Amino acid sequence: MLQQLLLLFIIGLAGGFLAGLLGIGGGAMYILILPHLLLDMGFPQEEIVQYTVANSLFGTTFAALSGNIALIKRNEFYWKEVLLIGLSGTFCSILILHFLVNTGSYQKTQFNIVVIAIMVYIVIVTIIQSKRPVGGQYEKKASILGLGSTGMGAGIVSALSGLGGGTVIIPILNSGFKLSMHKAKAISLGVIFITSLSLSLFNLFEKPMIDYTNQNTGYIVWPLAIALSLGVMIASPFGVKVARNLSNKVISYIFVFFVLVVIVDKMVQLI
Repeated sequence: MLQQLLLLFIIGLAGGFLAGLLGIGGGAMYILILPHLLLDMGFPQEEIVQYTVANSLFGTTFAALSGNIALIKRNEFYWKEVLLIGLSGTFCSILILHFLVNTGSYQKTQFNIVVIAIMVYIVIVTIIQSKRPVGGQYEKKASILGLGSTGMGAGIVSALSGLGGGTVIIPILNSGFKLSMHKAKAISLGVIFITSLSLSLFNLFEKPMIDYTNQNTGYIVWPLAIALSLGVMIASPFGVKVARNLSNKVISYIFVFFVLVVIVDKMVQLI
C-alpha cells in the first residue's frame, strides 16, 4: 500500500505540473493510473470506471485550485468568464453523472471509447490551432449563450471521462473566441475547479451500486485521493510559472504528446 501511495504522490506531482502548464486539470495522468491501482486494492471491476472518474476529478479539483491561486496572485483570473462557463458546466455534468455515468450501463468499454474519441478530437484541433498565430488582440466578445454552451460541453466531458473539461474549453476559447492560449488556459483552470469540486461533492454522497468498503466514502477513496492531491498542490504552481515562459506552439505539442499516451493506453485496453 505504501508503494501505491508513493506512486500516486508522484503521479500527483506530474499531473499538477501538467495542470498548471496546460490548463487541463491533470486528468490525463490520473485516468491512466487509477484503474490499475483501484483493481489492485480490490475494488469491483464493475465499478472501476465510476471510482476512476470520481477520484480523477477529486485530484483535478486540487490541481485547479493550486493553479488558480497562482493566477489570482498574478491578477490573471477572469471571474466573469469562469463563473458563466463553470455554472453551466456544473449543471450539465451533474445530470450526466447521475443519469448515465454512475449507473450500471456505463462500463469500461464505453469509458475507453469515449476517452479515445475525445482525445483524437483534441489532437486534431490542437495541431490545427498550433499553426495559427492567434493573439489576444483578435479576441472576440463572447456572448452569455456562447460561454454557457462552452460550459455545457466541458461538463459533459468532465462527467464522462474524469478529464476536467479543459480539453474542450481551451480549443473553443482559443479557436472560436480567438483568446490567446495563456488566457484560455487561465479561464479553463477556473472552470475546472468549479465543475470538479461540484462533481467531487456529488460523488462523495453517492452510494456505489456494489456494497464494497475500503477506506472510501461514496466513490472517493481517501488514501488515493489524498496522496494524489498532495502531489498536485505542490507541483501545479510550478506548471503555471513555466507556462508563462513557453510559446503557444510548445505548450500545444506537449499537450498532444500526453493526449497520445492516453489514446494508446485506452486502445490497448480495448484490444
